[in-house]
Amino acid sequence: MSSIDSAHTAIPRSRSRRRLAAWLAFGAVGLATGAVWATGFGTTGGQVGANDPAQFINPSDPADHSPDLQSKITANAAGLDYDWDGRWGSVTDTNLFTVDLTGSGLAPNKYNVGFLLTNGTLLSGTTGTGWSTIQLKIELLQKAAGASCADADFAGASTAQEVMAFDADDAGVYFNNLDGDKVYCVGIKTADGHDISGTFLRRDSDTVAPTVYPEFIATVDRSQ
Repeated sequence: MSSIDSAHTAIPRSRSRRRLAAWLAFGAVGLATGAVWATGFGTTGGQVGANDPAQFINPSDPADHSPDLQSKITANAAGLDYDWDGRWGSVTDTNLFTVDLTGSGLAPNKYNVGFLLTNGTLLSGTTGTGWSTIQLKIELLQKAAGASCADADFAGASTAQEVMAFDADDAGVYFNNLDGDKVYCVGIKTADGHDISGTFLRRDSDTVAPTVYPEFIATVDRSQ
């Protein structure tokens, strides 16, 4: 029997198998990523081109909005007279404001009228103003569109009444859900100033009249 020896050392079968598995795995990854042997890259830079600021948009100057109910209220410039008999005060029928909603919407439009104190800070001042008690029963009359208001109107029955107690700087009363296209008279009925649930007026002196008297403003706005 004869034999021939190889000039190279034989490679164990287990190592050969491991190398083959590694190459197969590498090939599978290459096929999956789409690039096996080489990857190409390109680069570029940048610099400032035009550098203009954004254009400022200058809005126009809008005109003042004219409220729909502007000039609907007329005040009685004479105001309310307070008569004195000792410490008791009294008032006579007086229309203080006319709220003319003629043509200002028909049903179902509704409106609110406010009657507000504007100089409460002065009345509640620490130096004293001559008042002991101020309470007024404010009344509202509804009239037909185009009608006018007069002091004598308050001698009759009113549509609504609200008692205004002067116990806060921002005292006021309100008449709500009034019909449109009507005229409303806001004022006070003759009173001797003794009514604890209505007009009640007292000063702190038998002979000296108060130095500050209430001042009012009326407002109107649409409620629906």
